Amino acid sequence: MLESLLYAIPLGITLSFAAGPIFFVVIQTSITRSKTGAFVLDLGAILADLIFIGIAFYGSQSLIRFLKNNIWVGLISGLAVILFGLYYIRKSRKGSQFKNTVLDQRKRFFFVKGFLLNFLNVGVLFYWIATTVAIGSLLDHDRDKMLLFYVFTLGTYLLIDIFKIGFANRFKDRLQGRKIQMVEKIMGYVLIAFGVFIAVRNVFL
Repeated sequence: MLESLLYAIPLGITLSFAAGPIFFVVIQTSITRSKTGAFVLDLGAILADLIFIGIAFYGSQSLIRFLKNNIWVGLISGLAVILFGLYYIRKSRKGSQFKNTVLDQRKRFFFVKGFLLNFLNVGVLFYWIATTVAIGSLLDHDRDKMLLFYVFTLGTYLLIDIFKIGFANRFKDRLQGRKIQMVEKIMGYVLIAFGVFIAVRNVFL
């Protein structure tokens, strides 16, 4: 157990601060919406991580080779992230309001958005494959030890994100009107940049 914990904590912290689309969207949601919305979005992302962990742990080598060698997988992933970015830019032009009633109705939307942002990023799958191979060799591919490793890693990730969400939410009262629109516009361009990077990386690498 201690061995799994020692490997899981650093990786959980790294995963929480990894500069990917979900990192920025969680912070943006906490600032422009609420801590609850950001947390629900985070849970959606973790569900995608769980699916990828299952693929990495139980997946066949043929599936992994297919994903690595199929250019269309990377292109579709990049396009999906770009579409999210365009959505944020379009939404920034309409302005945002803090309405708890609307937030309650959109909790499912936040969950689905978090899931899709992580699930459509094929790089996250490759991260879990690499992690499973590397840590598996250190833990002798022991099933119980690996299970504890995954639980501790995702637990650390979620705990760090809770603090991250709370810290970002403190800026909410300072951002109103045009400032909120600017945050969402910047988020849109960041996601578009990530989408282009994902697509280009899978074409040329």
